[in-house]
Amino acid sequence: MMMLGVIVLLSTTLGLVSSSSHRAAVPQTSKQRCFPDDFLLGTATAAYQVEGGWNLTGRTPSIWDDFCRSRDNVQCANVADDMIHRYVSDIAIMQAMGLSSFRFSISWSRVMTWHDATQRMVRNDAGIAFYHDLLDAMRAAQLTSVVTLYHWDLPSALHTHMNGWLNASIVGHFNQYAELMYDEYGAKVDFWTTFNEPWSFCVGGYGGGWHAPGISDSDTATYVAAHHVLLAHATAVQTHRSKHLTSKIGITLNSDMALPLDPTDDRDVEAAERKLQFSLGWFLNPIVHGDSPAVMKRRAGHRLPRFTAADSALLTQSYDVFMLNHYSTNVVTDCASTTYVQDVYMLDTVFIWYPQGYLPLIRWMHAFNKSAPILLTENGWCGHNVVDNPDQLWYFESYLAQVWLAVAEGVPVIGYTAWSFVDNYEWGSFDPRFGLFHIEFPPETGTVDGFEPKSTDLKRTARPAATWYGQVASTKCFPLDEQAQGPTPSTDPLTSSTTSHWVQGAVTVGFVGPMLVAVMALAALVYRKQQQHRSSEQAGENSPLVPKH
Repeated sequence: MMMLGVIVLLSTTLGLVSSSSHRAAVPQTSKQRCFPDDFLLGTATAAYQVEGGWNLTGRTPSIWDDFCRSRDNVQCANVADDMIHRYVSDIAIMQAMGLSSFRFSISWSRVMTWHDATQRMVRNDAGIAFYHDLLDAMRAAQLTSVVTLYHWDLPSALHTHMNGWLNASIVGHFNQYAELMYDEYGAKVDFWTTFNEPWSFCVGGYGGGWHAPGISDSDTATYVAAHHVLLAHATAVQTHRSKHLTSKIGITLNSDMALPLDPTDDRDVEAAERKLQFSLGWFLNPIVHGDSPAVMKRRAGHRLPRFTAADSALLTQSYDVFMLNHYSTNVVTDCASTTYVQDVYMLDTVFIWYPQGYLPLIRWMHAFNKSAPILLTENGWCGHNVVDNPDQLWYFESYLAQVWLAVAEGVPVIGYTAWSFVDNYEWGSFDPRFGLFHIEFPPETGTVDGFEPKSTDLKRTARPAATWYGQVASTKCFPLDEQAQGPTPSTDPLTSSTTSHWVQGAVTVGFVGPMLVAVMALAALVYRKQQQHRSSEQAGENSPLVPKH
């Protein structure tokens, strides 16, 4: 896991409560707030998380099939939501909701299989046929298709035989796969995304070890994997353009927003910017400008591979559209620690959601190229195993209001994607629950051997957020009777002058009762930790981001 020389207050749920007196911060105007007629409002899934059919249609194992069988307390997704058998009814649900887009990923190891004689992946017709059927169902339902080529499920053979993303030859293998997909589905796909969240799988899989393939004993593997991913992306974009397809292509990047703990302290402001450069900028800067962010090159030193002139030319402008996943906001303070242990445990961390961080992050991405359209490819709430989940409804109301503000001020956002369509496999277990639709998973779910689900298993039940989102998607407008409570989202959190302003904002956007105590405790912890770091020796520019082993 890489450390940025900052303490980050990671944002997730503390138990936000939504009620009639504590509703979402929704901007009000004299008119009903509506999106443009061609604005995409859809939902998303990923192959390993929902498909099931782990041994059907000629599919061979991926690194996640191996990972879940080799680690304690890691469940498998052999059946998942069984979408491979239920996609027709699932697409019908999306159509009935009034959704305009659906984002899904292709399982590389379903459409291709390893060939020992050539040491290459070769086509698998049965697997290819499944995605033809899925895309045909989507077209019949008039759903815009957003297709992800790689959502973390590398074929096991490519890891076993060549060490996957740590081997430079993976670039050619990925391009061969991408070209096959363009040739098969090019006339049916509206948007391609080469990779989903390269930051997540490069850091989690090749640095922290909590994701497949579970590598955690190297101080360079994360950077090497990311380097090859970027080159594979750019090569696949070049191939896409050579075929003169009408579809658009990009890469789905992810980031939390980073706000300085003390906006009047230059060190905190710099630390927040550094955090963004090491997450979103790591991949955005190369595809726009052809090089890594300067702060990464300074801090990572020789451990960060450099791009050649040819690499840079290939990478520059290797996108048609920006694609962004976002869930939460971090509050960041400069950290004087030079030790790995202090950073990795992220002392005094507490968890909140902060909708007002969404708009400044969209602006931050927009600043890289103000003419590039932005497709918001994931945003969602990890709630509880209940159907009636007001927290989730609050989340979508609040965050989608920020998207409307971005559109209203002229940022070229072309669509929003709710994660996720159904509760699904969340990379180790079937919790937390992100679905617009609740799934009743049977007890056998997650077992290594899998099971044959009954027709009554895995029932899809709409949550309140699904009903609300369907209304917005079908009308392209927020409900007229929606009333605002709390702070106005037009107040930019970056302009707050003290920590207390941020804490007040966190309280008023949804915390009630005992949560107020938790947030005030956060303020005390943050103040104490800030003073500890201020009194420590300032970290040098050569502080390690990944520990040397």
